[in-house]
Amino acid sequence: MDDKGKRQELTETYIRESCGLKEEDMPAVISYVEALKIAAQFGREVEALFPGKIAAVFAIGSLGSDYYRPGQSDIDTAVITGFSRKDIAAVTEKIEKIADSYHKRYHVPKGFGAVVFAREQLYPPYVKEEELVQEILRLKCQSRPVFGAFDTRDIPMPDREALRNDILHFQEWADSQPCPVRNAVTMVNSTLIALKRYLPLKYQITEFNKFKVIDLYLTHEPPMVNQEIFDFITRFLNGQPCEWDDEICRRYAGWHDELYWVINEQVLYKT
Repeated sequence: MDDKGKRQELTETYIRESCGLKEEDMPAVISYVEALKIAAQFGREVEALFPGKIAAVFAIGSLGSDYYRPGQSDIDTAVITGFSRKDIAAVTEKIEKIADSYHKRYHVPKGFGAVVFAREQLYPPYVKEEELVQEILRLKCQSRPVFGAFDTRDIPMPDREALRNDILHFQEWADSQPCPVRNAVTMVNSTLIALKRYLPLKYQITEFNKFKVIDLYLTHEPPMVNQEIFDFITRFLNGQPCEWDDEICRRYAGWHDELYWVINEQVLYKT
């Protein structure tokens, strides 16, 4: 087995053990090309359901950029439609059912996502309750067309205030929810969200690639640093074995909560 194969085996073992999965429950390893084909097929199926109403479907996230990892990455898509804003909720529900069926059919790791836009939602003024500004940024910064045609250069880049309003609305919702389960997966993802929040609101740097976020954060006057935790995140993202127990969770959670408080005070709650 070559080094790439060994890394993949380590990744699968760690994901299985940390998430409590049996070997037969492990997601399929879908190559980059196969993932694009699946996304394109999804676009065709959505068009068949809504003939003439689907302008384009894009792969976004890791698949729309350069950091898709077979066996680890999910498949995320953006669907641009010709429906009006008032009709988009019912349309979204039907498209999400198709996306969910693709998740199950192809055993996509972590899920098959579909963000559905009415064309008018791509342009200001934005409705903060829709929380679409960050999805528009993903469409602008890391997307690849898989069905139809739509020039994303015509979409204006949301400004800092629009992004802040979007994040603030999400934070208010999150604060109203019960404390989520704290495990390695949720803590890593939540920490990266905090760092990705700091960079655009403080320095107008938009970076969705989770493998680049920590280094960018460290080179832009970070308000808090915990190298032990950053090393843990790096190992976790690369599929390397990571020790995790109640004591590590307690220490990590304490630092994580303080990080959110500091970043929110510095860049989110300040106008």
